[in-house]
Amino acid sequence: MKKPEFSPGGLFEMEQILKRAEVGRLALNDGSTPYIIPVNFAYKEGRIGFHCDWTGKKLDLIAKNPRCCFEVDEYAGEVGYHYDALCHLDYDSVIATGICRIEKNDEAIWQFFQALHAKYKEIYRKPEEEGGKVFNRNRVKEACCVVIDIEELTGRRERTVAGKRGKIMWQQRF
Repeated sequence: MKKPEFSPGGLFEMEQILKRAEVGRLALNDGSTPYIIPVNFAYKEGRIGFHCDWTGKKLDLIAKNPRCCFEVDEYAGEVGYHYDALCHLDYDSVIATGICRIEKNDEAIWQFFQALHAKYKEIYRKPEEEGGKVFNRNRVKEACCVVIDIEELTGRRERTVAGKRGKIMWQQRF
């Protein structure tokens, strides 16, 4: 198998994809069976954060094995022809590998919850003096905040131009 060739400067591109993506897929493993779930999330400075209930399969699996993978993708066009068949889709994707943990620091939890609300609701992006809202700090204990400390990001951009398939690949280790 040919070793991938990574293009320089991909961290900015991958971070933009992570910031735009609305749903990410968290992949965990209990040693014998993979488990993947979609989550809404926020990306911030080499970390991915999301909230969940205080009990459930994902937290059980994280307790057993905190190593994880997280994937996002976005489509950039129609399905294109390749070798005389409709089979290729222009897209961007990012895969993060790292360690999942339950955040314990109230300030860090508040920052992730504020970022999460700001990502999905405009009112949390506006300054308070312009009618914006700030996530209520008293609510940080209402949900579990899971953080992925990213060890590596890899990204891929695929496009078909003039009938030829092209790709750019990026890699960033933290």
